[in-house]
Amino acid sequence: MTTALEFGAYRALYENCPDGVFFTVPDGRVLSANSAACEILKMTEEEICARGRQGLADPSDERWAMLLHERERVGSVRGVARMVRGDGTTVEIEMSAQCFTEPDGTSRTCTIVRDVTDRVQMERRLVQMSAELRELALTDDLTGLRNRRGLQDAGSHLLALADRQSCPVRLMLLDVDNMKLLNDRLGHVAGDRALRAVGRALGRALRRADLVARIGGDEYVALALGLDEAGCDLVEARVREQLRAPATVDEVGSAVEVSIGWAARDALDPTTVDDLLAAADRVMYEVKAAKSGRVDR
Repeated sequence: MTTALEFGAYRALYENCPDGVFFTVPDGRVLSANSAACEILKMTEEEICARGRQGLADPSDERWAMLLHERERVGSVRGVARMVRGDGTTVEIEMSAQCFTEPDGTSRTCTIVRDVTDRVQMERRLVQMSAELRELALTDDLTGLRNRRGLQDAGSHLLALADRQSCPVRLMLLDVDNMKLLNDRLGHVAGDRALRAVGRALGRALRRADLVARIGGDEYVALALGLDEAGCDLVEARVREQLRAPATVDEVGSAVEVSIGWAARDALDPTTVDDLLAAADRVMYEVKAAKSGRVDR
């Protein structure tokens, strides 16, 4: 039997606890809430009791269903969910709920809650920053395209997708022929404009689902699924058309000339992105050699 002294100690602990404390029944009715709970939710105890769990839990927060299911399953639960304050704003709360039975057999639940909004926001920001840093590590600063690391990262996923869809893959390797001339004659600003122009031309010539990357100073790679030879010819023609267009010439100060090599991979072929790059590089070397009359026999 609980003595008056013990009851008074429990009451003092309940009233002075720095965390919010609720006593509820299984159907969601709130029987009592201490002053810390009232402060967290910006409501009086009467208002909290009137609302009950249904009026306090944010209905858009799917975590509530999981937490309640776990509590019903094992009789206790710990977790984070969102509650609605009296002024309509929401608060992220960390809760610890424990079911118990009164001496008369009545079921009750004691729930302790703590405002962790700042912590949750910080955790979300850290996740976002981590994703942003990863994206920066995979992106070329000048063009906004994938860099070599980004090509390897996304390229392996694209090849896996091609295998699942039984789809062939084409890799295009592009090199700017007159990069040194542009830099020497027009300056590095013109060279940077030429590099950005190549990135735009590739983006316009290829599909949104295709992967485009700048992997070196003046080298670009595109990976495309389901592209046949006619499609390759069309992409190449569009790129050259863009780079010789008056708008590009005006921006750069000269047309941008490129050499292109292609490599192909059938579905379920063990060929990797590096293998495709090596094959396309050999083709591009032959293209460059032919332009200068140095084709090896």
